[in-house]
Amino acid sequence: MKKSILLLFVTVTLILNFSCSTTNGTSQNQQNESSKATEKKIGWNDEDVAQYATFFHSLCKKAGYTAFWWDCNDLVDRKNLTCRQKIIDAIMDSYPADEYSYTKTTTGFVEEDAATAVHNMKTGWNLGNTLDVTSYDWKKEEAGKGEIGWIIQWGEKDANGKVTTKAFETAWGMPVTTREAIHYVKELGFGAVRVPVTWAEHLDKNNNVDADWMKRVHEVVDYVIDEGMYCVINTHHDGWVCATERMYNKYSPRFEKLWTQIANEFADYDERLVFASMNEVTDEADSWTPPFSVFEYINKWNQLFVDTVRATGGNNAKRNLIISPRGCSGSDRDMQILGVKDTVENHIIIEVHNYTPQGFCFNNATWTTMTAKWTPWQHEYDLRNDFTMYERWQKRLGLPVIIGEYAAFSKKYEDYD
Repeated sequence: MKKSILLLFVTVTLILNFSCSTTNGTSQNQQNESSKATEKKIGWNDEDVAQYATFFHSLCKKAGYTAFWWDCNDLVDRKNLTCRQKIIDAIMDSYPADEYSYTKTTTGFVEEDAATAVHNMKTGWNLGNTLDVTSYDWKKEEAGKGEIGWIIQWGEKDANGKVTTKAFETAWGMPVTTREAIHYVKELGFGAVRVPVTWAEHLDKNNNVDADWMKRVHEVVDYVIDEGMYCVINTHHDGWVCATERMYNKYSPRFEKLWTQIANEFADYDERLVFASMNEVTDEADSWTPPFSVFEYINKWNQLFVDTVRATGGNNAKRNLIISPRGCSGSDRDMQILGVKDTVENHIIIEVHNYTPQGFCFNNATWTTMTAKWTPWQHEYDLRNDFTMYERWQKRLGLPVIIGEYAAFSKKYEDYD
């Protein structure tokens, strides 16, 4: 009797254990993993952005690229000197000190080829929505309306009634840039800072740069250089730089005079200061698929930039310069005729921008499906395709590449998934 009861108990136990460990051939551990994968995440998506950053920089490191995170107080809070540490760690962990520990040990200008400069920059950060702030509308200028931008009209003015540089620098919600903030960026591990600059509202009728504006740009550049970092400055939201025959013929004298002034202002700076021609320029309609003639004028603007800077001589004769394709796109269509002639060899860099996958990187891309979650099997494939394209053109053109802008902006999981 006792033996029969014991046998029955063992049989039932085995059945119960089997039923708990398998469900349609799936183990309990597999069920748990599946549950973790599908459970709804709550809060900010720093964990997923960190995964994106890790993969993105693995591609950069493999290809030998420098990438500059586009930041408007989202990654680094410049006022409070705090950051999204998990993402910063993911970026910096990609660059071990024994491979990326560049420190300038000599004074003065040292000729450095473009590929070496890109390597020494390590990884970069954008001072976004600050010196590139503008209320200028080139289409109104073209229409002859001569309307005053809202910053000039309503911005803070000094005792003489002139709009302050602070009014521009803070008009899009960013704090005034301080030396302490740039030091904090250096301490986080960045090796370069891209300082986008818009010049349109700071030019007089003879295309002379306002002295106060140039002084402020100079101050911010000094903040970066004094920290031992590389600094990139450009012409950013200057919409009059359009890649059409009409706009080139009309505005190329302005562009040449502007870059002559910028180059002369910084002529004595060493190789850590790099100039970039322009930002995301396309045709007058901002077309995604512009006519082929646009590419001819992209080259003309880039060539004018190179020739103008080189003509100022001194350190600018061998300074590394950055050119960009139409819209800073690295697509086959945009890269196939990109190129300039230079008076020196190995001192030209190509700049492209990357926000792939757009549904993950942007906050509100209406043309795609938005998500706060990083999906490796899908998103890594998309990014690999982009980098394969960049590397193909890098080899054909024989020029190093920087990704002047990239980022995945913060989201709350519950708002998107």
